[in-house]
Amino acid sequence: MVTHKDVGWALAGLGAALPLLRPRAVGRFVAASLRFDRGDLAWLARWPRAVLDGRFAHHRRHFDPGQRIANLFLAGGLLLLVLSGLGLVLVHGGPAFVWLVRVHRWTTWLVTPVIVGHVLVASGVLPGYRGVWRSMHSRRGVSEATARRLWPAWTRRRLDADREPRITAR
Repeated sequence: MVTHKDVGWALAGLGAALPLLRPRAVGRFVAASLRFDRGDLAWLARWPRAVLDGRFAHHRRHFDPGQRIANLFLAGGLLLLVLSGLGLVLVHGGPAFVWLVRVHRWTTWLVTPVIVGHVLVASGVLPGYRGVWRSMHSRRGVSEATARRLWPAWTRRRLDADREPRITAR
């Protein structure tokens, strides 16, 4: 039977392996998640309504402002959970153990709603996010209409790149 501690060790192993196996991908993810633009606050202010009507404000980055905040929250929260969990396994009693329990518990309470929100958005149940599930989990990829609605700048860059003539070496 898999225990809470086993899941923690597996998560710690994956977390340690990822930067070793894919350092550039991790670096790009972190860099893309840390970038913020002047228009991000307007996007975030419009977001609650856009979840229902699908009219998201324009953003220029790979991730929209909500994704970037969720990325940072989840990555930081999972890191805190893993580190505090490792501490709980290694430390037995005393004030350090008490603090590690508090950090682990509070981080769990903070990260859980973000995970639930991520699943809700990714499921496509919310009207503004219809088509997202198919874009992530089918071989067909994202439809142009869904891409234009959720990732307008990315879509325009991809379509412009597809229209450019390709120069091939002979």
